[in-house]
Amino acid sequence: MKAATLVALIAFLIVVVQMGIHKIEEGHVGVYTRGGALLDAVTEPGFHVKMPFLTNVEPIQVTMQTDSVMNIPCGTSGGVMVSFEKIEVVNRLRKENVHETVKNYGPHYDKIWIFDKIHHEINQFCSRHSLQEVYIDLFDTLDDSLAKALQTDCDKYNTGIDMTREL
Repeated sequence: MKAATLVALIAFLIVVVQMGIHKIEEGHVGVYTRGGALLDAVTEPGFHVKMPFLTNVEPIQVTMQTDSVMNIPCGTSGGVMVSFEKIEVVNRLRKENVHETVKNYGPHYDKIWIFDKIHHEINQFCSRHSLQEVYIDLFDTLDDSLAKALQTDCDKYNTGIDMTREL
């Protein structure tokens, strides 16, 4: 009976240790929570060990990424509803800002600073301009004005998110 118990204990320990080993891919860093609280640790790519069942790991991308914001409705100053099918935002979260940004805005910080912000800025743009201005006269300036608005707010709140000018 003792041999069976020892084998079961060893098997259990092997399973628990394997559950604690995790990998952070290249281009990402790992942030950790325990009981819902963000821990101070931010890990580089590679294999790491965490406490199984207690500690959760969230990989955060720190290389360039493209977020696609889809189907953005907006109303022009003349009351016409128009829609932008897709706007792509190329951005990167600086590695040195990961912990503070995740602490303040969560691991899905880009929902707040990219997706929601694009909807807001597009609606502001459309409501101030006529249909002619939105689709013809000012359309070629929209990329730069969106990138500038996003970067200005990200800098103001020290998010560590950098936008490229290619929206």
